Amino acid sequence: MSRILGQFGTDTAPYVLREAAGRDGGAVRVLHGAGWALAGATADADGGVAAVLTGRLDVRLPLLSRIEAGGRGVAERAPAALVRAAFQTEGPGFTEPLRGGYAVAVADTRGAQRLVLATDDAGSIPLYHHWDRVRQVFSFASDLPALLALLPSRPALWQPGLDAYLTTGAALDGHTLFDGVRMLPPGTTAVYERGAGPRLIRRDPAEGATVPAPGTPGREPRPERARRSRGGTPAEALLDLPGPGTALLRELTGPDLPSAGPAPDGAGAGAPPPLDRRRVRDLPALLPEFVWRLGQPEADPGALLVSALYAAARRQGLGTVLASDAAEEIVAGRRRVEAALGEGPQDWLSRYADRLAPVPAAHRARLYARDYRAFLDDRGDAAHGLAVRLGAEAERRSRRAALTAFELDELLPARGLRRTAHLAGGHAVSGLLPWSARRLWTAAAPYAAGPAPAAAGTLSGLLVPGGELMDFVRETLSPSRLRISGLLSRRSVEKLFAAQLDRPSERLAGTIWALVVFELWREEFGPAVRRPVPPPVRAKSPAELPALTRRAPVL
Repeated sequence: MSRILGQFGTDTAPYVLREAAGRDGGAVRVLHGAGWALAGATADADGGVAAVLTGRLDVRLPLLSRIEAGGRGVAERAPAALVRAAFQTEGPGFTEPLRGGYAVAVADTRGAQRLVLATDDAGSIPLYHHWDRVRQVFSFASDLPALLALLPSRPALWQPGLDAYLTTGAALDGHTLFDGVRMLPPGTTAVYERGAGPRLIRRDPAEGATVPAPGTPGREPRPERARRSRGGTPAEALLDLPGPGTALLRELTGPDLPSAGPAPDGAGAGAPPPLDRRRVRDLPALLPEFVWRLGQPEADPGALLVSALYAAARRQGLGTVLASDAAEEIVAGRRRVEAALGEGPQDWLSRYADRLAPVPAAHRARLYARDYRAFLDDRGDAAHGLAVRLGAEAERRSRRAALTAFELDELLPARGLRRTAHLAGGHAVSGLLPWSARRLWTAAAPYAAGPAPAAAGTLSGLLVPGGELMDFVRETLSPSRLRISGLLSRRSVEKLFAAQLDRPSERLAGTIWALVVFELWREEFGPAVRRPVPPPVRAKSPAELPALTRRAPVL
């Protein structure tokens, strides 16, 4: 996946965009004019309209026919040319005929200038944006490092971000862990005009249409057609990640689709987990680049294996693979929903949230520093907000409908699809799904039955007295480094280490890992951390005092 990025409301030199694009190097094409600039590997400009695209467009013939029916010819059928012509024909509603997994940006310089951004209905490719109210500059990019390179100064840490990350695994509702940097929601068009803030328009999917996922054609392929690597799904191989997500995609596509790999040690489907003892010594060097590639912290250590498999697929010369890591998120979400449906009305919300959280609620409350805990108590933490939101939705329709919508429309784009886009794109590979997310959700029912598989204990085995990973994580979470942010209690982190050393468990080890990745991310990007200000003490009504009477003097 190539990057797209740009700015509106300022004159940006082309070299700035090329430098921010980083790894795309000379492949980037820069389109620019007075007060605007766009960049991307797939770009087109004509008639006062410029467009850049990342991802893929499927079913181009109906789109071309619709454009030509509107009286506008398209000399080239390149994706960016189609997007540009669709915008000239349809205006801001140009996304209606688009199908596939994409993120696009269009600069319209005819008359009053405007910038239009859009993501597909599934949110398969993230699009980040920042609005500088003082400078009246709007910046965007399809990954965070590129966007941050365009900003004049580093944004601060979004104060509730640590709690959101440890509660749900990601910042939701369009937030990122950078203050003022937002992610465009799925199926959303953003319109920015000079002198006004961006307007977000949430599009309704076409009636009866399924939500497309990366590389999904307009019609769902039949299973027998999906088995052909060149005919149905465009994927050349299946990402060989151990788990039910791979099994689900293998069932849908058939046994003849080759596996993408091998894993770094030469193993295939039975590859050992990523924190193998032979590779632990490389983690201090690997993890900073890993968190830089993702742009936000990732609490699941399995993401290291996913990244390694995408890198191996690239070494094999593969350009497109079926993203079993995204399918794994769908299966896990379906399992969480089915478990919540079988629980009573009193505790289903808290249990669902605990299955979702990288760090259990009881651990989170003890890990936060005093001022940060008081800040969350005053504004409401992420778990409380999630419970209120899902509880209200479940009363309005049904528990299944509320949870399914949350998993597919909120969690999957913010966690699974975002991670797939960045890890695969970082290795110049496209991670695709053969069917839409909702179709895969239905097909995942047999794989989501029963409890979640028990953790293998690999991570915990490395966090024991004398364990290969212990020195590294203790140094990362040392009191001197934790003191910089002031968000975590140094004493509580020491107690966490003591508990893991006394009675090692995968849950405690997972908590330690989540904190380690957050601290490495914070050091990599260096966001300014505003220390939480303790909430003011609310004045209490004075107690009733007895009436004072003057006593007669004693003679």
